[in-house]
Amino acid sequence: MVGRTHPGLQRMRNEDALRFDAEIGLAVLADGIGGLMAGSQASNVAVERIYDHLEQSTAAVADDLHAAIESAHQAILQISAPKEMASKMGSTVVIWQQTGDTWRAAWVGDSRLYLRQDGRLQQMSKDHSLAQRMLDSGEAEPGVDIEAHYGHVLTQGLGLRQALDPGFCSGECKRSDQRFLLCSDGLSDMVAQDKISAALALPDLEDVADHLVARALDMGGRDNISLILIEP
Repeated sequence: MVGRTHPGLQRMRNEDALRFDAEIGLAVLADGIGGLMAGSQASNVAVERIYDHLEQSTAAVADDLHAAIESAHQAILQISAPKEMASKMGSTVVIWQQTGDTWRAAWVGDSRLYLRQDGRLQQMSKDHSLAQRMLDSGEAEPGVDIEAHYGHVLTQGLGLRQALDPGFCSGECKRSDQRFLLCSDGLSDMVAQDKISAALALPDLEDVADHLVARALDMGGRDNISLILIEP
C-alpha cells in the first residue's frame, strides 16, 4: 500500500486524513467537512475510530464495517454538540479491508473507491451527493454537467444530522493485475477517469501516487488531495 496527502494549491489547511497497513489489509481515508479546525478534527476522528475498531475486529463483514462507521459518526456528533457546530462538522470516509482472498469496502459521502483490472477502471463506490441522487431519480440526464452545481452537496456524512446509509461492495482478490484507489474529491474532481486509469497502469505504486498528485495540482489543485493505492 502507498498513500499520499497534499493540501492542494488553494486551501490553507489539509482537512483530509488517512491511515493504512498492508500487513493487516486495512485502509481508511476521510475528507473533513466544516472548514478551519472542524474539518480536520472530524476526518482524524473518523479515521482513528474506524481504523481502531476494524484493527481489533476478527470478522470483516458488512455489519462490522457498519458498526465502525457508526462509532465514528457518534464520536463526531459528541465533539460537535458542545461547540454548537452541529451539522457544520463532519467527514466523508472510504474504507477498504482484506481478509484472505476477499476484499470488502464501505463509504459515506463522496470519497471514492476505484478498481482497475483487465486494463479497465471501474468506480466501485457511488457518491452520496445531490448530483448523484438527481441522476438516480431521473431529475438530471447523464452527461449533463450538474457536478458544478450539486456535486459537493452531500446527502450523507459522518457527524451530519442525516441518517446514515453507508454504501458497501466486495469481491475476490484473485487477479494479479488488480489495483485499488481510495481518494478524496480533491483528486477525483481534478483528474479525469481516463487519466486515473492510465496512471494506475504504471508499474511502480510510488510513481502512480506521485503522478496522480502532480496531475491534480497541474489541473488547479482546488482542494486537498489524498489517496491510498492498494495491490492485494
